[in-house]
Amino acid sequence: MVTGRPGMDDTYNSPKLPGVSASGLSEDVDMAVETLVDSNVAVSATEVGVAVRMTDKMLRTVNRDAFLRDAGRAMGSAINVKQEQDFATLIDGYANFVGLDGAAATLGQLNAAQSQLRSATEPINEMMMRQVTAVISPYMWNDLAGAFFPSGSGESHSPNTSQNNRANAQVLESFWPTGNYFGLPIKVSTNLVASGANIRAGVFHRDSALIYDFMPVDLRIDDSDKSMRSVELIMVADYGYGEILDIHGREWDSDNTAPTS
Repeated sequence: MVTGRPGMDDTYNSPKLPGVSASGLSEDVDMAVETLVDSNVAVSATEVGVAVRMTDKMLRTVNRDAFLRDAGRAMGSAINVKQEQDFATLIDGYANFVGLDGAAATLGQLNAAQSQLRSATEPINEMMMRQVTAVISPYMWNDLAGAFFPSGSGESHSPNTSQNNRANAQVLESFWPTGNYFGLPIKVSTNLVASGANIRAGVFHRDSALIYDFMPVDLRIDDSDKSMRSVELIMVADYGYGEILDIHGREWDSDNTAPTS
């Protein structure tokens, strides 16, 4: 994520360098020279907002200050949902995918995504793998939970011996709302892109896309229109997002039908 500062343009330009290769050398023979030319990825910020109006009469029937705080939190949540929905379109945009529409999510598909990222033309090394995340839907989590349980953390998939209550509590605390599969965090979102009864989850490195937070969330209170006898809350965020390196992400397709067992 890039955070905007005063004086910055609302379009952020991110240079991307091509790959270079090393080769063996011969004594007294000139080295081959590669011309390095960068490409540019432009990410433009646009405004997103929510506004609510509360009449003076209604506010007299409740605890005014507490109600306004709750309204502000609800508006902040709405902005967060919108951001998550927008960012989820980046996951839906990855050119390569694992999984299958109409089929349950499996750990094999997660393994395949990680393997593909490790062997990409610009491979993700072990240090970079620590910045790879899987984001799935709650129904996909239901598919995977049986494979994780009772290990919870995903560090072991063989049946565990009997544990005391304290150990069980530690396991379950790391089991939900996110899991951890051999060091890869698994996060759950209800705002992923859907395609009919199927979902577009993903496994990706955090730098495969860029989020430009041009202006942080701003909340304003407007009671200037006295004839309306009301208070208006206005919340605006200004951000942009775009794909930077497609090969460092994998779309993960899966059935998203509500489980019954």
